[in-house]
Amino acid sequence: MTIKVYMSTAGRPLDPGEATISVFDRGFLYGDSVYETLRTAGGHFVEMGRHLSRLRRSAAGIGLDIDFSDEAIAAATRDTCEATGNRDCYVRIIVTRGLSELTLDPRHAGEPLLVIIAKELKLLAPALYERGLSVRIVDVRKISRRSLDPTLKTGNYLNSIQALRQATANEAEDAIMLSMDGAVAEGATSNVFMVKDGQISTPSLQTGLLSGITRALICELAAADGHPVTEATIWPDELRAADEIFLTSSVRGPIAVTTIDGAAVGDGAVGPLTRRLSDLYRTYLERVSRGEDPVNSGAS
Repeated sequence: MTIKVYMSTAGRPLDPGEATISVFDRGFLYGDSVYETLRTAGGHFVEMGRHLSRLRRSAAGIGLDIDFSDEAIAAATRDTCEATGNRDCYVRIIVTRGLSELTLDPRHAGEPLLVIIAKELKLLAPALYERGLSVRIVDVRKISRRSLDPTLKTGNYLNSIQALRQATANEAEDAIMLSMDGAVAEGATSNVFMVKDGQISTPSLQTGLLSGITRALICELAAADGHPVTEATIWPDELRAADEIFLTSSVRGPIAVTTIDGAAVGDGAVGPLTRRLSDLYRTYLERVSRGEDPVNSGAS
């Protein structure tokens, strides 16, 4: 598996051993950074436009000026992916606030640093999509929007790490986190959907969660297929009583949850609407891979 790393300080893709960062970078010191994770399909970016828009929204939310244009970031990402020699890549785009004195005050930061990591795309085993995940609703809550806005995708990820640690310690494969008010928010690295009596629902953004790129795409695909998604406040007992549950993320796509808190979801099998949306998502990726440039797929 070939990995390449682009760094704005070098201006070109590097081998991992060459890609070094100062211990005084604020991303390393404080998690003072923003990032996006995306994939390619057939060598074409999936939803690059939306990812770059969210990157800028996250940066604006923490007062970080990104000096690099969208075109420059996309070009550097394309060069980095091509340098790997992989047909399809997992991509992470990171912008840190740069070097700093040992102080929290961001006014002491230097120039922002752009880092792009590209490696071979490794999807979960097909058998896992067929059987679905086991999840646990954990005690670790989403941080209040008054403390750190959950709609910003920052390098400060300890909240989700702690949630996933608790879930795996209880023999689950993923975590479901609640808001400070106790409503269902999101997974450790994913958005949550549920199906009840044929109606698809997902937690409202007002709950306090990341506005996922694949979340939005699944909502669009579902609506076009005659299954509009309702954004709502979902409580834990409602989620446990769902007929189907699935998670979405940019790399995994939609994946079913068939066990929650040790109990079966519905009949314990991947449900029909989850399968239908998974098929629609695969069809969408096939269109991207053929270069058909679906709306909002971004540059290829």
